[in-house]
Amino acid sequence: MVINELLIEATELTQMIGSENCVVIDCRAKLDDPDWGQNEYFRGHIPGATFADLNTHLSAPPGSRGRHPLPSRESFTDLLQDWGVTHDKLIVPYDSNNHVYACRFWWMARWVGMENVKVLNGGLGSWLSLGENLSTDAPKQKKSQFVAKSPLTRTVSADDIQNHDYTLIDARAVERFRGEVETIDFKAGHIPSALCRPYEANLLADGKFDAQGTQFSTLTGDLDIVCYCGSGVSATQNIMGILLAGLPEPALYPGSWSEWIQNPSRPTSP
Repeated sequence: MVINELLIEATELTQMIGSENCVVIDCRAKLDDPDWGQNEYFRGHIPGATFADLNTHLSAPPGSRGRHPLPSRESFTDLLQDWGVTHDKLIVPYDSNNHVYACRFWWMARWVGMENVKVLNGGLGSWLSLGENLSTDAPKQKKSQFVAKSPLTRTVSADDIQNHDYTLIDARAVERFRGEVETIDFKAGHIPSALCRPYEANLLADGKFDAQGTQFSTLTGDLDIVCYCGSGVSATQNIMGILLAGLPEPALYPGSWSEWIQNPSRPTSP
């Protein structure tokens, strides 16, 4: 996939605001403050944007499947209907968190078969850098008849990982990967044989994506790559980076580390 199939620039989006053919989704979130994203949305968002909550819209309740398990395709489809989404509209998710939560929405939209979805490159910062205004108005949504199609994405389970020879890519910070620090999950470390490719390394100084996917330059197209992180969120940003590098789309392990460690019989490193 090429960059203009994956990302949209703020200059392009300014020309589409107000169009019925464009649905903007505000995905801002903070793991340690569940209300922060919605509070920021109420303070000001890109005009016409709908707010997607990480914990209630983009995840099922936490438990044995990890901290941010995927909701059912049916419940996500219902949500997209409520937001007026259709397959012929352009969907533009954004955040102010290094594209992590916008990419979660991007991945999930493609999980229900949506092809026309592009992440706002540079997030909210790129919009504001143009001098564009924010709005506090809630959009008036007309329910659609959106129907899910076959997934454009792939997932693997913990059992799949234990029974197949995948190239595992961990999106967490090096310190968490090495087990030197763990402030979120009850056990530190990583899945054995995984490679550490922190999602922050996919970004340039201006907060936009590295369009070359540089940190994945040593990977080759014949590898069967699986991306994971702490809970299946930032791993989707690495999936975007891998696609920008021109490689085939990797699979997502949705439960990621927070699910993996639920079963003490699964190996960990160090």
